[in-house]
Amino acid sequence: MTPPATGPARTAVVALPAEPASVSVARHWATDLLTQWGVSADDLDTAQLVISELAANTVRYGHAEMTIRLLQQTGWLYLCVRESGAPLTAHRLLIPQELAEHGRGLAIVEALAETIEVTREPEGWRVGAVLRVTPAGKPAAQSATGVARP
Repeated sequence: MTPPATGPARTAVVALPAEPASVSVARHWATDLLTQWGVSADDLDTAQLVISELAANTVRYGHAEMTIRLLQQTGWLYLCVRESGAPLTAHRLLIPQELAEHGRGLAIVEALAETIEVTREPEGWRVGAVLRVTPAGKPAAQSATGVARP
């Protein structure tokens, strides 16, 4: 799954260990990169949340490593997190069940993304999401009622 081909593409990839500290590293890496690419602040917030959720899922359920790929083309951002390496025992947080906040990550990503794709691969899972993005400094498209739309 990739966004429609319009305009020149920018792409970047980072590989990280699938451990809790990598979620923050992934978010900061994506934030710095997307800021350089000129993604608007609102879209940057959405991308940060999506990357955080996908990276956290990989840490919680994944293998030894995660690879994060970003691809931006005019109006679109493709985010993909792939796990690989030897399967690990899932990192389990010691939180009482009644306080647990797990199990909503992909639902959040699905609500924010234009499309989402989850694929089982020989070495693990790959989850990709496509977001509409607006360059920084350009307002989001407005509907007839004046409400911003994606």
